[in-house]
Amino acid sequence: MPKIITGLFKGLNLNAPKDLEIRPTAAPVREAIFSILDDIPLGAAVLDLYAGTGAMGLEALSRGAEKVLFCDKSPQAITTIVGNLKKIPARLLPKTEVMRATFPKDFSRLSKQGPFSLILLDPPYADNVFNVISFLNFAAQTNLASPQATAVWEQSPKSLSHWAPQDLPRWELALTRRWGKKAAAILKLPA
Repeated sequence: MPKIITGLFKGLNLNAPKDLEIRPTAAPVREAIFSILDDIPLGAAVLDLYAGTGAMGLEALSRGAEKVLFCDKSPQAITTIVGNLKKIPARLLPKTEVMRATFPKDFSRLSKQGPFSLILLDPPYADNVFNVISFLNFAAQTNLASPQATAVWEQSPKSLSHWAPQDLPRWELALTRRWGKKAAAILKLPA
């Protein structure tokens, strides 16, 4: 059962289905990612795309994000996220929104929700890398990503070799990290 690592909800147990289709980011990986990000800028608007259990977005909210949009296409994930949101203080619920969306079909619907200063992406590993590249390029060209936005793209270590920084011409690759069967690319929009 995943737990929130730090902040307002430190130690909060989150619901996670036993179904392997929804795999929350493990606590050590979440902790490492947020350490790399140097926590959350005050007032950050966060998009948790492919949210699964909502663990990453809730971690961001626990650390001071001003707004978090949880987005997933799976009805089971949406139900899990809504259940996990019921565990946080009611006064913080207005800072959250849950949206069921399919990609790339709903990209334009998402752009009406922006801009976001932090975009968290944890797509299913079997998902086409092209979908994430298309999304990030779309986000950079619209008001979905704010100026100087950061994107964290979780993926399998093998996926790192299936794309190159030139596939994302508006984003700068800040770094990549690996943790066993998980990797992440941290991307930034230049000023």
